[in-house]
Amino acid sequence: MKLATAKRIKSFLLIPLLLLTGTGLTDQKAIHVTVLSVAKLLFYPEYSAPATTISLNDSRISAETSGCILQIPVLVGESVNKGTLLTELECTTNNLHLRQADANLISAKAQLTLATRQIKRTQSLLKDRNISEELLNQREADLKSARASQKAQQAAVEESKLAVSRCRVTAPFKGVILERLASEGEWITPGQPVIRLLDSERLEVSVQIPTDQVSSLNTTTSFKFVSNQGSFPLQLQRMVPVVESRGRNREVRLLFSDKRALPGSSGRLIWQSRQSHLPADLPVRRGDLLGLFLAESGKARFQPLPDALEGHPVAVDLPASAQIIINGRQALSNGDTILVN
Repeated sequence: MKLATAKRIKSFLLIPLLLLTGTGLTDQKAIHVTVLSVAKLLFYPEYSAPATTISLNDSRISAETSGCILQIPVLVGESVNKGTLLTELECTTNNLHLRQADANLISAKAQLTLATRQIKRTQSLLKDRNISEELLNQREADLKSARASQKAQQAAVEESKLAVSRCRVTAPFKGVILERLASEGEWITPGQPVIRLLDSERLEVSVQIPTDQVSSLNTTTSFKFVSNQGSFPLQLQRMVPVVESRGRNREVRLLFSDKRALPGSSGRLIWQSRQSHLPADLPVRRGDLLGLFLAESGKARFQPLPDALEGHPVAVDLPASAQIIINGRQALSNGDTILVN
């Protein structure tokens, strides 16, 4: 009787122990987590950086000849086309030089005509042996000299015409007058600037991009410059192959695709990556690596992300159905048993 009672008591005491070694103990070892699929977490980050519209030509247009300024018919702020008259100089001296060069050319042509006739006459007489061969050589030398003289005088005429044309200073490109650097009635010399002209057609957008965002530009085809004038579509022109030493940035140049902002405008470059990313707060650090914890068959698997930067969205190439551990990931180690809530 006493033996049977003792066996029943022993069996009763073993029941909690069996429960602890069964499901109860397993639940205590498993870490409770929540998960989301990669497809629900992916997004395409948008980036921005300060940008400025720059004109490729901010030129001080100079006179190429000396003279007194007769007129400057343009005013500051005016838009001018290529070839528009900017400054006109008094050109009497240059015109006189042109007239003198024309007269010298006429004289040279006459000398050439005479030399040509003389060589023909000399060659005819030489056949009859009425003159010496030495005289023929002299006539041939005279002809060559006359031809050279004509070419020299022709060059002098072209030079004089060029000097006359330089009395009119014209716009080399379409632009906006920023300054008048000389005044009417003033005597100027070659090389002295008279007008400051800003190119309004050849514009680029200059942007300083952090080095960690440069790669995102290569996966983007849509850029826009946003300022108080509106939004302007852009296309990537080139990346300057130099890293700025202070800010560790790289300069990027872009071109306007259609309408243009005003030269000197400040705004921001906006672009969106075409590479899918995960939010910046998901990666966790384990040792020297940043990575994600994936839920696989009741276990937590650490997935390193070698290119991840702390505090930045991270580009991933994971299956859309992969389960990323969200809550509880901070306490996990690779291979831990998990229980998904």
